[in-house]
Amino acid sequence: MTVVAIPIIGQFWIYLVSNVESLLCSIFVLYYLLFDQNLRQRLHNHVVIVILIINFVTEVTDIPWIIYQYRYGVVLLFTPFFCHTWKCIDSTTYSTTARLVAWASVERHILIFHTNWITTKKRKILLHYLPIIAIVTYGVALFTITHFFLSCVRPLNPNSLYCGFYSCIYNSGAYSMFEFITGGITNGFIIATFSAALLARIIRKKLRLNQEVNWRKQRKMTIQLISITLLFYIFYLPSVIASILESFGILGVHAETLAAYGSFFSYYINFLLAAVCAGTLPHLKIKIKNTIRFWTLHRLTTPTVPMINSIEHNQTGRNCHSMRIDNLSRQPARRFNK
Repeated sequence: MTVVAIPIIGQFWIYLVSNVESLLCSIFVLYYLLFDQNLRQRLHNHVVIVILIINFVTEVTDIPWIIYQYRYGVVLLFTPFFCHTWKCIDSTTYSTTARLVAWASVERHILIFHTNWITTKKRKILLHYLPIIAIVTYGVALFTITHFFLSCVRPLNPNSLYCGFYSCIYNSGAYSMFEFITGGITNGFIIATFSAALLARIIRKKLRLNQEVNWRKQRKMTIQLISITLLFYIFYLPSVIASILESFGILGVHAETLAAYGSFFSYYINFLLAAVCAGTLPHLKIKIKNTIRFWTLHRLTTPTVPMINSIEHNQTGRNCHSMRIDNLSRQPARRFNK
């Protein structure tokens, strides 16, 4: 089996630094999207919020466990339940995120060109909320069943990622091909086709009508989708290509090398997703500047208060001390006079 030609300690630091930065960015972006009523109510942000929540789950479970394994050479907990859970979380989040991005590339056409399709509450539930719920439910149910209820007894390895575990259902060539087509090739095809079609439709409509056609709103939704799409194609496509090449026995060792590097760098989808989404949020620069200005002023003004209090306290102490000395110096004289 081909491995990445990066020392384990290097892989550890690469993942650790990237995950910490991404985690902070995810918290900031999710807070911004969830607590801003304007952004929270916009339909095109809903699928992004769900993707970011799934990504956050990966950043606090799957990736830290990988980092631990890189650092110590063994898994965090060597029990069948933990190994099955770890692999289940990894498969669920990775596959579900890809499906949600594919759906987002389709839904953008509805939100931009067919807004009359979602004018009523029932249509919104059917064409907007239900697909998102169905995709998440399908991913959770599928991998829970395959990793917990259809897994056979096989030896686990404490020195391998996910304990070297994979479900025995993948011994079936038919199911493996089904999962590969629906979870890999189909998602990639939908993302590429509908994202390119969206961009072409917007440009064509703008040129044909020779007007803005609410370009500001469309531009935000388009840039958001294209940014996420590019992120997926840079870090998601190599793994898919490597799997296709391995399936047909093409390139041999080179395909294995591509698969190893593709798997390692595929986690940069998780590391960069929040930053990419942050770049498409409105007024984010103003928010960041205000936050930095607030903390800068807070750091500059807070320490001065105790210093002033300390100076006043010292002055008061010196005055009291001099008064006590003065009183003591007078007391013997009064006694002598007596």
